[in-house]
Amino acid sequence: MLETLNNLLQTYGYVAVFISIFLESTGLPFPGESILIAAGIMAGHGELNVWGVVGAAWFGGTMGDNLGYYIGHRFGRRFVARYGSRFGITPEKFQMVEARFQKVGPPIVLIARFILILRQLAGFVSGTLRFPWWEFLLFNALGAALWSGAYGFGAYILGDRIDTYLHGSPWAYAAIAAVFLLFTATTILKFRKSAKSLAQAADSTDSSSEEGGKGGPSLG
Repeated sequence: MLETLNNLLQTYGYVAVFISIFLESTGLPFPGESILIAAGIMAGHGELNVWGVVGAAWFGGTMGDNLGYYIGHRFGRRFVARYGSRFGITPEKFQMVEARFQKVGPPIVLIARFILILRQLAGFVSGTLRFPWWEFLLFNALGAALWSGAYGFGAYILGDRIDTYLHGSPWAYAAIAAVFLLFTATTILKFRKSAKSLAQAADSTDSSSEEGGKGGPSLG
C-alpha cells in the first residue's frame, strides 16, 4: 500500500493530496489521511515541499467539507424525511438532534476532523441540520488547518523514523491498527450512548404530549 501511495504522489504530487482529501471530506471512503502521512514522509526526504503538502491538504479538506455541507443542506432533510423512519429517526428525534448539534456545533465540527467517519460526515450532517454556514466554514477551516498541520508536519519531522519502523517491524502496523480500532470503538460507543439518550428523551416527550392531549377535553 505504501508503495502505491508513493507512486501516486510521485506522479501527481500535491494534486493527489488535494483530490484524495477533497473526496474523503465529501463523505467518500478515500484514504486521505494515509496519503497525507505518506506525502509528509516524502517531504521529509526532500521529494515534496512540506508547506505545499499541508496547504493542499488544508484546501482539499475545507473545500470537500463545504461540498458535503451543500449536499446535506440541499438534499439531507429530504433524505431524512423519506428514509429516516427506517433507521428510527422520527421528525421529533431529528429536531432534538438538530437542537443539540446547534448548541455544541462548533467544537463538533472542529474535533470531527480528527475522527474517522466523523471526518467524512461532518459536512453533510452540518448541512442537513442547517448549521449556520459562516460558523461551519470558520470551524471547518480551523479544524482542517490543525489536522493538516498535525499529520503533515508530524510525518515530515518524524518521517525517517516512521519509515524505518514500518519497514523494520510488522508489529508497528499492529500497534497502529490497535490504536486506531480503540479510538474508533470509543467514538462509536459514545455516539450510540448519546443517540440512545436522545431517543429516550424524545419518547418521553412524545408520551407527555399524548397524555396532555388526552387530558385536554376533560379540562374544558
